[in-house]
Amino acid sequence: MDLKSELQNFKAINLEDIANGEGQVPDNIRNSVFLYNKAIDSLKSGSEDIAVIELKKATSMNPRFYEAINLLGICYSYLGDNDKAAEMFDRVMKAESNSVLAVNFIQRLGLNESVQSQKGKPVKRPAEQPGEPLKRIRTAKEPAQPLRIKRQTIINAVKIGAGFIAGVLLAAVIFVSLPDKGTVNNEPLQADTSTSENNDKALYEAKLAELQGKYDLLQKDKDSAVQQTDYYKAVIKLYDIDALAADRKYENAADMLLLMKTIEFKDADKVKFDALYKTVMPLAAKASYDQGYKLYNSRKYQDSLKKLEKVQVYYTQFYRMDAALYYMGRCCQALQDSRSAVALFQKLMNEYPASAYAKSAKVRINELTKNP
Repeated sequence: MDLKSELQNFKAINLEDIANGEGQVPDNIRNSVFLYNKAIDSLKSGSEDIAVIELKKATSMNPRFYEAINLLGICYSYLGDNDKAAEMFDRVMKAESNSVLAVNFIQRLGLNESVQSQKGKPVKRPAEQPGEPLKRIRTAKEPAQPLRIKRQTIINAVKIGAGFIAGVLLAAVIFVSLPDKGTVNNEPLQADTSTSENNDKALYEAKLAELQGKYDLLQKDKDSAVQQTDYYKAVIKLYDIDALAADRKYENAADMLLLMKTIEFKDADKVKFDALYKTVMPLAAKASYDQGYKLYNSRKYQDSLKKLEKVQVYYTQFYRMDAALYYMGRCCQALQDSRSAVALFQKLMNEYPASAYAKSAKVRINELTKNP
């Protein structure tokens, strides 16, 4: 039997189609129909195991829900459990007078022997309860192809058919007398689901908060470790600077010291940094001046200017700062930058008025500012 094709004969149930009046359908009926409808959806999506669980719950809530029992039998057969399938169909035949569908399924699935094995087993018929009116919804259909049924089975089917008609009339009377037209109320199940979802959400939020706290602590430790690592790298560089100074590479050492001025050295490290700065910077200023002066005499004015400008950066108290300013001005003058040249000569006159270079600076200003 093709389960997917057979499912076309099982439709979702809406109590509005079978209930009339102003009363209410009992909750166990509503919930069993809700599970039955979910089982049909599960089967359509290929989840037969889930459908079996939903149908078992539905038939447990409403033991007289024979439509669900038949569908459960088909599911068992599809999953290869013929004994369970036969048990379901036999349960319908023993409990319901209009069991044509169960007989039909037994013949089509070849479960006659399995059903015979169920004969000796006692079946507890569910008691008639006013709150359990939903037994069957789908009207039995004759099979599309002829069935080879034993003579005794045909006789039983005729008897059952008569009972089926009476059962349909009785069911119609019961359903018409139902007071409520409302659809299936799945609010109890939905309420349970909502509560479960809220509990899960609260649990995950608590775990998230815990992980966030751990993350913040780790981030703080990481930042502290990075700062500590940077500090130790700076301390190591102090020894590199010391080595450069020993090799008389004063400008390289001074450039490194300038980059490290913002680091807050501690204790012995601070003492070492201050000592290096005090020793290296004047030496770097002299080295830069000597190279600048040499380049000036070689008429490499642009390179000379760069070296002389570094004198001011390395050590503002350099003992030949007046000469440095003068030759910087002369380089600017040679490079046709008169404005910068005048500014440098003027600075020399203002800061070192007694210098011999101050008099030469005044002559250069007159040359640059006189009218042609």
